[in-house]
Amino acid sequence: MENTGDSIYIKDLQCRVWRISRKMAMSLGVSDPTEVYGKTDIDLFGESFGKQTMKDDREVMRTGKPKIGIIEKYVTQNGEINWTSTTKFPLRNGAGEIVGLLGITREINELKSSEIEFQRMATHDPLTSLPNRYLFVDRVNQAIHRCKRHETIFGLLYIDLDGFKAINDREGHHQGDNYLRTIADILVRNVRDSDTVARIGGDEFVILLEGIQCAENAKKISKKIAKLIYTQADREHHSITASIGISSFPGDGKDADTLLKAADRAMYAVKRSRYRQNIQKASKASKI
Repeated sequence: MENTGDSIYIKDLQCRVWRISRKMAMSLGVSDPTEVYGKTDIDLFGESFGKQTMKDDREVMRTGKPKIGIIEKYVTQNGEINWTSTTKFPLRNGAGEIVGLLGITREINELKSSEIEFQRMATHDPLTSLPNRYLFVDRVNQAIHRCKRHETIFGLLYIDLDGFKAINDREGHHQGDNYLRTIADILVRNVRDSDTVARIGGDEFVILLEGIQCAENAKKISKKIAKLIYTQADREHHSITASIGISSFPGDGKDADTLLKAADRAMYAVKRSRYRQNIQKASKASKI
């Protein structure tokens, strides 16, 4: 108990600390381990955390079955999160009667941080830190369930950047990445916290607009977004524009895949229309 790197403790049937290891005393910030003897986890860690750990303690002592690898999260007084893995065993006397509990707690902050980071890498775009396609589809599915329950609608905006490839080729991928981060920032800053902005391709972004009253609202937001991208993404030359397609639930589809395809088709329709307009303008200019 005195030489291990884990926090070890013994409690009585009333969940009161009877003995702790040197490591646990250091974690609690006490020089003399006897200072905490007779105290419960509520006394040491507060009511919320203490009640949960004491519930586990009582279950182990009531059933006689150990609990292995309980993952616990404790928020310290300075706001730091401490993640631990705890194993609890019943203690028995010579007659086989349960008289207390032995607990072994190991800090797993580095392991938990790595796990959280791996989870983030699996669900977020590494360049912009926006949700990726996987997380976006999950958000859409959640929105579908909410809209079915409350009989509401939501909209999807599918955004494809026009002129970005030329900039990427001319100024290099590093500068192109900076443009993408700028656009991601523009999108996030100009939608509500309840909306979701995701990057699902090289220069393709999507926005989930929840709680809109009608499809017309999505059109107004798409016009606003297109103007912001034109004026702010490349402030000097205004060489980046956006083609934005719109779909809405339930009118354009009942599932995430169908809604994304509908918005994608609408985006390409906008792109083709813009291309024809540019051809017509160029033709008129040449005649003049």
